[in-house]
Amino acid sequence: MRNWLMSVGAGMVLSAVSVATMAQGNGAVLLHGPGATVYESDVMNDAKRMPEEMRSSFLAKPESVAQMVEAMYVRRAMATTARSVGLADQPDIAAAIKFATDKVLSDAYLQKFNDQHRPDAKLIDAQVKAVYAAKKETFKAPEQVHVAHILVMDKDDAAGKAKAEKLLAEAQAGADFAKLAKDNSSDASSAVKGGDLGLVSHGKMVPEFEQAAFALDKPGQLSAVVKSQFGYHVIKLIEKKPARIQSLDEVRPELEKQYIQQSLQTARQAEVEKVLSAGKWERANMEAFSARFADKK
Repeated sequence: MRNWLMSVGAGMVLSAVSVATMAQGNGAVLLHGPGATVYESDVMNDAKRMPEEMRSSFLAKPESVAQMVEAMYVRRAMATTARSVGLADQPDIAAAIKFATDKVLSDAYLQKFNDQHRPDAKLIDAQVKAVYAAKKETFKAPEQVHVAHILVMDKDDAAGKAKAEKLLAEAQAGADFAKLAKDNSSDASSAVKGGDLGLVSHGKMVPEFEQAAFALDKPGQLSAVVKSQFGYHVIKLIEKKPARIQSLDEVRPELEKQYIQQSLQTARQAEVEKVLSAGKWERANMEAFSARFADKK
């Protein structure tokens, strides 16, 4: 029952206002009509639900923004109509509105609470260094290779192998491997990154690929064409990392995140207990409430 107060969500209360009474700071009007207006600020608030790294690219596309604005306008206009016919005064609807309002406000309060109780930077740094020093041996990283590849998939096995061999020859002759991957690789997810697969450890790839990848020694080295269940691969070594203890800088982001989350969770739990301690249970009413449903099980 307490979990709802332990997480911070995002929300907003939408209200219908006219263009003539546009509040300062709402920005330009994007769409308006009878009973509803959508402003730039509405879009910015709704966009906060997206991951920050996706937000700008989404907002840069007029067609994407238009779809969002249309949805807001329709919902807002319908809400205005609902109020005009008295739906907001119905007990169950009024209760739902109050519940939604409570959630928005409590989430906003928790965000402010988190900001106020975030540990000091010096304390975070000291805690991270202490944890790393005490548990250094637990931060082992296995042997890894950072590789890029070009995958050739073809129903005609001979044609696929021939194309892979041709691409390997071009790469060996000095062609840009990343461009070859972007233009030719059948692995769409890595092709857009020039074939880059990032760091790979043992057991993460099919055996044929793994064996060829870990056999490479020098950055820039290319494998022979490798056949796997997916097709034919040309692999390029970007970096090879032996098994090692990760440095403090490597593990710092995760340790900082863990410490901040633990600190905030402790602070929020104390706040929950404080709020609950001020409440008074009416146990008889609780039992009577549940009893009404006992025969309906």
